[in-house]
Amino acid sequence: NFKSYNMKKIMTPLYFLAFMLLIHNSSVFAQTPNDSTQIKETVLNYLEGMETNNPQRIEKAMHPDLAKRTIEKNKEGIEYPENMTAASLIGYSKGFDFTLFYKADVDPKEPLKSEIIIYEISNGIASVKAVTNKFEFVDYIHLGKLNGEWKIINILWAMTGNTNKWMNKQ
Repeated sequence: NFKSYNMKKIMTPLYFLAFMLLIHNSSVFAQTPNDSTQIKETVLNYLEGMETNNPQRIEKAMHPDLAKRTIEKNKEGIEYPENMTAASLIGYSKGFDFTLFYKADVDPKEPLKSEIIIYEISNGIASVKAVTNKFEFVDYIHLGKLNGEWKIINILWAMTGNTNKWMNKQ
């Protein structure tokens, strides 16, 4: 009993300390009811910015240190990560024909519909999956809340099919 009493005596303050640290840290990065809406708006700025060749919307969504990657194969068939920065993505958006990434059966005049699935929001970071009715790719996106704004920091993306013009270019 003596051992049990001493353990309780030691553990009670430790539980209290752990609880206080949890409460203190959660208030610093507390999720607001608006976070989900802001995250979706950020992802839409990225996707709709590509759809409409609007570099301002893409820039608004991206952190300047963005790393956008996909897995490619070289001529020898060796896979490697292909990298893109925020600056290059913003630059491409000024004149690149993003319809090359459309699924083959998509009507270009059809409005863009995006499905944004927020997997988790925790301590100022978020993990999201984004797909659209037009683009034949999926994005897995990491965002961070910096100075009160959600910004895309990482994107890992992959083609979801091979009917688009980009995959079938000569």
